Amino acid sequence: MYGAVRFFRATFVEGRFIPLLGTLGFLAMRFALFLNTDPYPMVISTSNHVWNPIAHLTREPEVSFIASTISVLLIAWLLSRLNSRFNLIRSRSNLPYVVPLFLFSIHPYFLVMTGDWVAIFFILLAFFPLLESYQKPDSYLYSFRGAVLIGLASLFQVFALALLPLWWRGERAMRGGQARSFISSLFGLFLVYISLFSTYLLLDNVAGFLQPLTHFMAFSLPDVPPFTLSEWGGVVLVGLYFVVNMMLAAKIYSRDKVLTLTFTRFVVFLIVMFLLLQIVYWKENCFFLLLSILLVTFLSSYLFTRTNSKSHIYLAYAWTILMLLFYIHWFYPFLFA
Repeated sequence: MYGAVRFFRATFVEGRFIPLLGTLGFLAMRFALFLNTDPYPMVISTSNHVWNPIAHLTREPEVSFIASTISVLLIAWLLSRLNSRFNLIRSRSNLPYVVPLFLFSIHPYFLVMTGDWVAIFFILLAFFPLLESYQKPDSYLYSFRGAVLIGLASLFQVFALALLPLWWRGERAMRGGQARSFISSLFGLFLVYISLFSTYLLLDNVAGFLQPLTHFMAFSLPDVPPFTLSEWGGVVLVGLYFVVNMMLAAKIYSRDKVLTLTFTRFVVFLIVMFLLLQIVYWKENCFFLLLSILLVTFLSSYLFTRTNSKSHIYLAYAWTILMLLFYIHWFYPFLFA
């Protein structure tokens, strides 16, 4: 093994104090960004049933910043817990915790609390019953739990419902298609929405129940934005980050154990579908983009934990420097004009 690989693995992947240093660095980056940039305005979206009634609690920028910071910490912890629970990458790897903290701290949009963060939290929870159902003969209970969690996520962002047909692809990969599991997942979603509908019915507001669901008909393909040269560079950088990480990770996970291979293939499938959905609903929200970023952090963590290639480690350093430059851009935009 190359010395650069051993150093990276011993220092960043398995370093004892990296989670603590990563958390402190994450807090410092977000706090500096909050103090030195104009906060994104809180947009009241109607694409949810539950978040709007409580969104006013995070109306103040300081409260929104604190709530979003706690949400990102919980999401990163859940991704790390998913890895350690099922040993998808390596149980001692710090990267599933540190990488999402870093990526979700480089843009002011990530400082705003929205229902998307709550929805992503429930979607991550849904991965646990999915992986627990691996090769289980009677897995309808796991399908039920996953559908309930996706249903709860959709209460905070209705576009989470798009995951349900995609989720069946993952369930088939884990154990093969089962009619009982499919019916059980539909029943789990039905329980969530019949409870919600009953509440709206008691309030005599059936139109309010249907209104978020109409957003699925609001297709909004993006126009060509009038970006500056540096902004287009950022767009290209993000695109390359997605493509390169998916391609390089695929070369490694194709030789891994079956559970990891099945899960990572499903993650790549979800990323591609989420990016397509984000294009279709570009002007509606950034929910699918946030989910894609989170899932690609898993692929990045996998790649840079399991690789034995010196060039991959240098690529990790290069990505980090480029992302830091993107972060610094918000403090000194004139340097990148």
